[in-house]
Amino acid sequence: MGKMNWKASAVTAAVVTGLMGFAAHADEGESKQDKEQMKQGKAVGEAAAKRVQYVGKLAVFNNRQIKMARLAEQQATDPQVKEFATKLREDHEKSQDSLRTWAEQKKMQVSALSDSDITSEEQTGTGGSGVQEGYQEKMKGTGEKLGKAIDKTNEEMTRLQAKQGPEFDKAFLTRIAEDQKKGKDILKEGRKEYKNDAGFLALLSDTESVVASNETQAKELEKQLKK
Repeated sequence: MGKMNWKASAVTAAVVTGLMGFAAHADEGESKQDKEQMKQGKAVGEAAAKRVQYVGKLAVFNNRQIKMARLAEQQATDPQVKEFATKLREDHEKSQDSLRTWAEQKKMQVSALSDSDITSEEQTGTGGSGVQEGYQEKMKGTGEKLGKAIDKTNEEMTRLQAKQGPEFDKAFLTRIAEDQKKGKDILKEGRKEYKNDAGFLALLSDTESVVASNETQAKELEKQLKK
């Protein structure tokens, strides 16, 4: 599970919906209207990039839980831990499927939704005056940041895989309880930012309920194993 050169890669994003309608004006003597269109276009591009970044972060979180759960399904010794791992995997696979369906409907492509380890070279958003500029500026460093998160997951997977028996079970539950807490923070961030998007908000709220439930279950199982 070696590290990748994330500086040469980024979350793939091709955002089409809502980015058209801004005509380009290249004349040296820009009018006040031209400047306003450029400003509005940049704002649209930045907003699109911010949404792509958020979806990518949530997708990486889902992939992390799926990978951890698969490892526990194979390596856990306690039957209850194995059963919990299966539930965790299924929950996050469902969450990822819902996120993928939503992104497809919005004409948004995010590589983390289709591949948990490899991201592609960054692509710009499409649109007219100012949109691409705003999008590109906002997306700078996104791939590297998410890539580092994937590297961290791979490193933790390697350490966890080296444990055996009850030691593995306890370490897995501790890791998942902490992850679910972080996941709730990510989802709360999204619910606050996109509170006016009913469809996306419903998706985030459903996922948040599942994450909270899994956090509680992981902590309860962890206590049982310590007895």
